[in-house]
Amino acid sequence: MRILFLTRKFPPQKGGMETFSWELTENYAGPKTIIHYGQRKLDILWAAPLLCVRALFLSRRVDLIHLGDLVLGPIAIILKWFMQKPIVVTVHALELTFNSIPGYQWLIRRSLRSINHFVAVSDFTADLLKKNGIPAEKISIITHGVVQPPVIDRTQARKKLAARFSLPTEKPWLLTVGRLVRRKGVAWFIEHVFAKLPQPLPIYLIVSTGPEKEQIESLIQQLNLAHHVRLLGKVTDEELRFLYSAADLFVMPNINVDGDAEGFGFVAIEAAAYGLPVIASRIDGIPSAIADQHNGILITPGDTEAYTNAVLTWLNHPAQRQTFGKTAAAYTREHSRWEDVAAQYKKLFERL
Repeated sequence: MRILFLTRKFPPQKGGMETFSWELTENYAGPKTIIHYGQRKLDILWAAPLLCVRALFLSRRVDLIHLGDLVLGPIAIILKWFMQKPIVVTVHALELTFNSIPGYQWLIRRSLRSINHFVAVSDFTADLLKKNGIPAEKISIITHGVVQPPVIDRTQARKKLAARFSLPTEKPWLLTVGRLVRRKGVAWFIEHVFAKLPQPLPIYLIVSTGPEKEQIESLIQQLNLAHHVRLLGKVTDEELRFLYSAADLFVMPNINVDGDAEGFGFVAIEAAAYGLPVIASRIDGIPSAIADQHNGILITPGDTEAYTNAVLTWLNHPAQRQTFGKTAAAYTREHSRWEDVAAQYKKLFERL
């Protein structure tokens, strides 16, 4: 049985979906063909038809088609008509909530009937599918895995990062990784939690960029936090590994935003796998990545007092924090192995 993996998200491009596509296909144990445009960041208007045409040429050589996300759903209409092969799609959530392009949701809903089975990356995503009329028997929940991290000396990592970004090593470091959009809650966290922590303030490191960057920069200046909050922008893979190893706390303070959603929480389990205690919002698909009190702490979105208390508890009790981090790393590595994720996909494909 040969599987045809079609994806518009693939390395060397970076992101959660790129990681998912790479790890799933890399760990899938069976005959497979992978078509992607990771080497060229193509707009979906180009990537989708190109993927469709290339798939049609392989019609007689594959037994099942897997689509990397539901944005590719519309090509399922064509593939189903010409190839008559089972089609499975992994749904990450945002495909079902995004509504900024006229006609987009109509096209997505129109494609649902051409798909044989849906893999939801979280319970939240599965509920979205059910709300769109997909019966439960056509949905499987398979969460993402996590790449097993290398062993990195924390002291050396802090020294290298301190030199690279001019950071003080004597203060605790809080870390957030993720595109700077409103749902990530970075601006909310800075204003309502971080700025109100007692002195001396820790250092808050924010990785990546996005449409809220200028607003966050303005907020930092307004609150006189330029010496305490650092926007690091995009970093290298090595620098990110060092950050996960060197930070003291990981914060994922997502808030509710209509039309936007967090399908899973890739960066949260990445941080947990490194032994970094995670404080995250109990929202959308994050609880499918972070098990409360096992590999992180989940807090009601927008609960200023709860976030503040959680941050202060970990900062004021370093021994307890480090013990929790070790337990969280072991839990995450045991429950989120990519080889186990790929095995679940293989079992599903064989059944279909």
